[in-house]
Order: sequence, then structure tokens, then C-alpha cells
Amino acid sequence: MNFFIDVDYTLISANGALRPHADTLFSRVTEAGHAMYIWSGVGIRKYEMTRHRIDPMVTDYFEKPTADYRAAVERADLPVSPDLVVDDHEEIVHEFGGVVVRPYFFADDDDKELLNVANALLDYANSGSSSFVRFVSPRNGAG
Repeated sequence: MNFFIDVDYTLISANGALRPHADTLFSRVTEAGHAMYIWSGVGIRKYEMTRHRIDPMVTDYFEKPTADYRAAVERADLPVSPDLVVDDHEEIVHEFGGVVVRPYFFADDDDKELLNVANALLDYANSGSSSFVRFVSPRNGAG
């Protein structure tokens, strides 16, 4: 499956700190044979992923649409489409399906959000559903 994950306030805090368990999320998902894509509404974010040593587990980088999500993805003619997305903005998650995360504004070593995300993504990949409270199933015919 192709999982697309946002950067600002999803993976990285306002001061640039990597959210706890990001490496666990990426390693579990990629070891299970799925692709992890980074996308951001402010452009390609390879620098941040390289700085935090996540880059080896990232399949590719794209610019994330900020409105009219599905049509924008189609216009961008990406080589793959998101099966699920992970984002702190619920609108885009509701468009494609995936996991809405609590925004990660400030560094918090006790944050376990990405462990829940890993479980939800892998549950969906294995069974077609997830019981995680902030998991959104893809709409029929979409995602």
C-alpha cells in the first residue's frame, strides 16, 4: 500500500523536533512491504527527513495539495496515488482515508501518537479495517 504522511505538526513540531516513534512507524510499515511517501503543502521536505535519518525509509517526496485534494492529486499526475494519508488536518484524511493525528506543536517525549498510527495502518493493510478511533476508512471507489 501507499501511505502518504504530512510533515508539519504531524511528523515535526514547530521547532523542528521529530515526533517520538517516527522511526518505529516508518520501519514497521516499510518492513511489512508498504511504501511511505512524504508530502507537504510547503514543498518537498527531503532535508528534514534526511536530518532526522528517516530518508532511507521514504519512497519519494511530493507537494501536498492544500485544497480540492483529489482533483489536485489527479492534476499533479503523481506516479502513485495515496491509499491512506496521515495528517493533522482532518479534511484531507476524510478525502482519502487514513489517520487524523493530534497536532504535534511542541516536543513531547511522552507522545505515542505514531505508535497508534503504525498499528492503524498495518491493521488496515492486513484486514481492510482499523478500530483506532481516529482512523477514517477510504470512501467507496476512492483511495
